[in-house]
Amino acid sequence: MTVLVDTSVWIEYLRRGRASEAGRLDDLLVAGEVVVCGPVVAELLAGARPADRAHLWIVLTGLPWADLGPVQWQSVGATAGRLRELGQDVALTDIEIAVAAVDSASSLWTRDSDFQRVHDALPELRFFDPRSRSW
Repeated sequence: MTVLVDTSVWIEYLRRGRASEAGRLDDLLVAGEVVVCGPVVAELLAGARPADRAHLWIVLTGLPWADLGPVQWQSVGATAGRLRELGQDVALTDIEIAVAAVDSASSLWTRDSDFQRVHDALPELRFFDPRSRSW
């Protein structure tokens, strides 16, 4: 199983390391189970201190990527449309991350409750539970 780690978890991990629930990320990284996607990488780089961006970029580019191509972008648009039909307003970036997780057959690890709403329109989205002892 692979896990696409959302920005919210990366931020906690980068700030607090193993002292937080996000410390489980160490185990996933060692096991080679982490994938990243463009929207998460962009959010992390945008929020990083200028002095840390180059190092963070090197670390993140060393991980497998869940890329969004034409078919995935169509899914992003269709999912956003379904959410609007349901009266849900969700950031397009969150939908992109969810589609990347689904397309790469990864579970999404997030602390952002908006992804529960995305799940309403994208039921294939699976979530990673860091309290679980297996993955």
